[in-house]
Amino acid sequence: MELNFKNKVVLITGAAGGIGSTLVRDFKSHGAIVYGTDISPSSDSNYIQGDLTNDQFLSDLVNGILEKEGRIDVLVNNAGIYLRTPAKDITRSEWERLMDINLTSVFFLTQLVIDKMISQKSGAIVSLASVAGKVGGLIAGAHYAASKAAVECLTKSLAKLSAAHGVRVNAVAPGIIDTSMQDGVPAEQMEFLMKNIPMGRLGTAAEVADAIVFLASDASSYITGQTISINGGTYM
Repeated sequence: MELNFKNKVVLITGAAGGIGSTLVRDFKSHGAIVYGTDISPSSDSNYIQGDLTNDQFLSDLVNGILEKEGRIDVLVNNAGIYLRTPAKDITRSEWERLMDINLTSVFFLTQLVIDKMISQKSGAIVSLASVAGKVGGLIAGAHYAASKAAVECLTKSLAKLSAAHGVRVNAVAPGIIDTSMQDGVPAEQMEFLMKNIPMGRLGTAAEVADAIVFLASDASSYITGQTISINGGTYM
């Protein structure tokens, strides 16, 4: 199966992280014009540092790409934060911060981009959900799990809105992936998690990126409103 993104304009959030940087590399390898954004600095070409919870930044980001390229063909909502705070200890400010990054920014960035995609009669959007959004947070915080469940439902709503206009909206729900998100997980908790992965290993950023690139490509042209699980069998 050949994945061709030649001259396609791709916007990836969370582009400085493990999955995000892998996505940038993969889309470029398939010929895409890639724009990445993150709160952290990066020396990558077409990289725009900024805060996705800032409405003015979102508007400037999208309008800047459209002014330069005239279109956005793919949006990957990859940015997010992962917190493990026990439910009884979650404060209102922590709840709101996590939701602003993991859910609210996803909606408002997608709102800006999908309007252009609908007008150009084509486009693909892929957002990052999580296995925690399907089963609840055992080690992941309740707020994290709730935000990812909401992303999955938002994906369905936007897919229904845009399907007739040639725009597809999907999500992926990774399980335990070997990235910096797992830094600081106590050894006993990691041992518990590993025992619940039938394949017996952590997933890789490349395995998540492969699924996202597929969902963004013409090879998945009849797939929309779906959440693809990538978890080694943890959730079936």
